Amino acid sequence: MWGNGNVFSYVTGGLAYGKVDIEGTNTVSGTVPDSTPFSITHSFGHSNVNTGWTLGYGTEGRLATPGWTWKVESLYMDFGHLNDPDEEVSSNNASGGQIHTHTHFTDWILRGGLNYQFH
Repeated sequence: MWGNGNVFSYVTGGLAYGKVDIEGTNTVSGTVPDSTPFSITHSFGHSNVNTGWTLGYGTEGRLATPGWTWKVESLYMDFGHLNDPDEEVSSNNASGGQIHTHTHFTDWILRGGLNYQFH
């Protein structure tokens, strides 16, 4: 923490956790060698509670009214990865391949606030 007593800036960090969720649909279409058209649609979804980390920077300052301060803070969060397992894709007239979904969850938060200090 550093500053002149009326305004100070700080760096913060720590543990983060939250629910991560991925859902979607993949569609593959084309023709097989005998010119028969095909279309395969595969829906996927997976969720988990992941732990990760957060790192941020903020500034806080006194207001003219005693006991009140303002603040602005920015936080970056990394919740790691979520993988949807391989699944065989097939339909009535075609099959083949596996779909593997690999997602990395990150987020930024910018927040402002007012604080009251009880003495």
